[in-house]
Amino acid sequence: MLKAAFSEHEKSVRAELSESEKRISAAILDHDRKLSSAMSQRTKGMLRMVSQTWLTIVLVSALSIAVSSAILWWQGNRIIENYTTIRKQKNTQAILSERNSGVQLTTCGEQGRRCVRVNPQAGTFGEDSSWMILAGK
Repeated sequence: MLKAAFSEHEKSVRAELSESEKRISAAILDHDRKLSSAMSQRTKGMLRMVSQTWLTIVLVSALSIAVSSAILWWQGNRIIENYTTIRKQKNTQAILSERNSGVQLTTCGEQGRRCVRVNPQAGTFGEDSSWMILAGK
């Protein structure tokens, strides 16, 4: 009778252990599924954030390069225009200097007023002595 009771008790303990094992296994599987889902969502969120960051970096870099290129192109054109103007002005100055016996116009003083070189050895002329001979060839 004791053996039968013990055998019966052993069967019920095994059944309970089996049920407990099934519940624990199900809980572990459910936890693994939830953990995998959370990790998957976190990974997707991380990938989205990283891709947005790189996209922002690429767009800002491309915009910076485009703006820098536009500024360099504009400055290059301005430099070419200024160089052409200066060259024309130097040619004109050389032609005028030839025609005017070597007289050169320049700017003088802090205000940058127009002035020419005179020949003080040639003396002054006019009723009020306000005229002088220009220095030249």
